[in-house]
Amino acid sequence: MTPRPGTVLRPTARGVVVAVLAVLCWVLSDLTRLLPARYLAAALLLALLVGGIGIVLGSIGLRARRQVIDDAAPVGAVARVQLELVGNPPLTVLPLARGAVREHLPGALGGQGDLPLGRRMPHVLPVRHRGTHELGPYSLLVRDLFGLFHLRRTSEDALRITGLPVLTEMAPAAERAAGITRDGALGAMAVSGVGEIGPIARPYAAGDDIRRIHWRASARTGQLMTREDEPAAGLSAVIVLDTTRRGETDPAVEDRLVSHAATVLDSLGINGWDVRIVDASGDEITRSGRRRGIPGPSLLGSEADAVEQRASLMALAGVVFDDEAARVRVGIDHAAGQTALAIAFGVDHGDPFEGLQLDRFAGRATHRTAIALRPAYEEADGEHPRRARRIGPADGDDFGRAHEEHAAQLAAAREDAPPVRSRLGGWTLVRGTTADSLDDLLTAADAEETA
Repeated sequence: MTPRPGTVLRPTARGVVVAVLAVLCWVLSDLTRLLPARYLAAALLLALLVGGIGIVLGSIGLRARRQVIDDAAPVGAVARVQLELVGNPPLTVLPLARGAVREHLPGALGGQGDLPLGRRMPHVLPVRHRGTHELGPYSLLVRDLFGLFHLRRTSEDALRITGLPVLTEMAPAAERAAGITRDGALGAMAVSGVGEIGPIARPYAAGDDIRRIHWRASARTGQLMTREDEPAAGLSAVIVLDTTRRGETDPAVEDRLVSHAATVLDSLGINGWDVRIVDASGDEITRSGRRRGIPGPSLLGSEADAVEQRASLMALAGVVFDDEAARVRVGIDHAAGQTALAIAFGVDHGDPFEGLQLDRFAGRATHRTAIALRPAYEEADGEHPRRARRIGPADGDDFGRAHEEHAAQLAAAREDAPPVRSRLGGWTLVRGTTADSLDDLLTAADAEETA
């Protein structure tokens, strides 16, 4: 049970035993006139007094401040947190008591854990799931040197850490299989992309620069024509996330689907596409244009790309798979204009994308790929033990070793259940597991097609 903010001072079990023994020894000395019993009672009472004075002095000015260094981190990484005592409380100067800090963290951030009490307590928290997670309250725990009294001072600061989708780099073969590139990167082709300038001709007007006369158009029309620039139509793509709730869903599957969608979004932007990501109801989650920093060494363009990418990741971090099938609007075309490519991601419950009518999202897209995932293996019980673990900078190494074991399990799962390719109407359907990377899913399907 998470404690409420406030201060609680109570005797420990040892303190209660010492107090009871002191009373019994004192009563025994009165009844039997045994001086050793009276001396023992006096010693026990003195220990209680010293312990009480120590815990009271140790609680003076005992306050902490917590700060999140990394307010967002990819799933599987760690976020840095700084916790420090405010001012110079007597406990940090005199050995009046010993203490620890207990953070009541959610399971998505590693669960409840303890830090040794000190002036500064930097530590890292593993980000295990996508979404925004509140850190929860934290308690300063102090005991006197004899362990007779226990002080708990709980504070709450409403800090949050956001678990972001994991971005990976798509291999060229996977990009070709998905239709993102055709015979090489689109960004390298001499084709007008999103936001590029294409020439058109209009009648010459007085004051136009003679160097901008369109001689070929002038010869065809018999009058002077001026070359004018206007934005050319670009390539448009749509990514569909099937957020329909169809029973219980493994959070790892949802996180994997969103990470794949983020990777495709990034790859499409690099290759010159204008992209929208929509949910099962057709509502736009985020959109991205052509990466401005790709064509040249533009620092401003690269900075704008980074800002746009972070905004997209933050929007995808908040995606919830809770749309009811009855609420999904049917018969509405949610495709964006001249959609040339469509990619859908959904949970494989046995009948992928059931009732979603994927064609209404795809518009005139000629290349349509649907990817459905299921868990690679049954996860262990997600409940974390209530006993607090030890938190510290070494947690990053421990978390890394745990991921090495997890990677070995995923490799075994990939060998046991490789992706399967089939057709779903006009779509290419690839069914796989959370063990498969995006390259695994797309290149495996492509290899099967050419086999």
